[in-house]
Amino acid sequence: MRYRELAPVPELAGVVDCLWTLETDRGEHVPEPVLPDGRPELILHLAAPFERLEPDGRFERQPTLLYAGQLTDQLLLRPSGKSAVLGVRFHPHGAAGIVDVPQYELAGRPMGLDAISAPLARTFAMVQERARDPLEASVLVQRALVQYVDRARLDPRIGFAVAAIGRTNGLVSIDRLAEAAEMTRRHLERRFLAAVGVPPKRLARIARFQHALRLLGADTRRPGTDTAAACGYADQAHFVRDFRRLAGCSPGEHLLRQGELTGFFIERVGHRRTP
Repeated sequence: MRYRELAPVPELAGVVDCLWTLETDRGEHVPEPVLPDGRPELILHLAAPFERLEPDGRFERQPTLLYAGQLTDQLLLRPSGKSAVLGVRFHPHGAAGIVDVPQYELAGRPMGLDAISAPLARTFAMVQERARDPLEASVLVQRALVQYVDRARLDPRIGFAVAAIGRTNGLVSIDRLAEAAEMTRRHLERRFLAAVGVPPKRLARIARFQHALRLLGADTRRPGTDTAAACGYADQAHFVRDFRRLAGCSPGEHLLRQGELTGFFIERVGHRRTP
C-alpha cells in the first residue's frame, strides 16, 4: 500500500487535521482493524471501496462517498480490489464547521455522505468524476471545502478543550477543563457531544489510548507496566481493560495482528506531512 499525508491549505487548517491518500494495486486482503483516533473523516473512493466486516460475519461494501464520525471501537475493513482513496481527517471538533448535523448522531458507524449532506455529496461526486488520482482529488476537495466552512458553528471553548486533551494525551481533569473553558461541566459535555460526537471524558480516553499505541509502536519490547505508567493508567490491569474496550484485544494481541490499515490511523510523533 502507498500511503501519504498532506497538510491542509491555510483556510482549512483550523478545521482539517490532514488529508491522506491510499493506493494499492492488490485485490482482496484479510480484514484489518481501524482503531479510534478521535477524528472524524470524509472518505472518497476513486476505485473499489473497502468492505466492512459486520458482527454476523458478512462483508458489506461501503459507499464510494462516506462520512466516518467518531469511532467508539474498532472497525474491521478490507480492500475489495484496486484502491485509490482520499481521506479528509478533521480535528476532533472540526467537522462541526462543515457538517450541519450534531456529531453524536454520526458517531460509531460510517455512512453514505448523501444521507448527511446532499450538497456535499453532489460536490464530491463531481470531484470523483474529474479527478484522475487521489492527489488531484485532494486539490479539488479543498477548494470545495473552503466554501462550506461555517466558522460560526465552531465554538472556541470546545476548541480550547480539545487542544488541552490532545496536549496532555488525555491526562486532564474534566472538571478543571470545564472551569478553564469558563463552562459548567454539564454545559461542556453537552456542547462536546454536538461538536465532537463523544463526551470529553471519552475523547480523553481515546487520546490516552493513542498515546499507548504510539509507545507500543516505538518499542514493541517495552514492558506493559511501563506503558501503563507512562500513559497514566492506575495499573497494568486498568491499561489492558481500557485497551480491550477500544481495540477489541489486549496490547500484546494488537502487536501481533496490526496491519497496514491500523498504522495509518495512529497519530505518529514527529511525522512530517507533505505540504
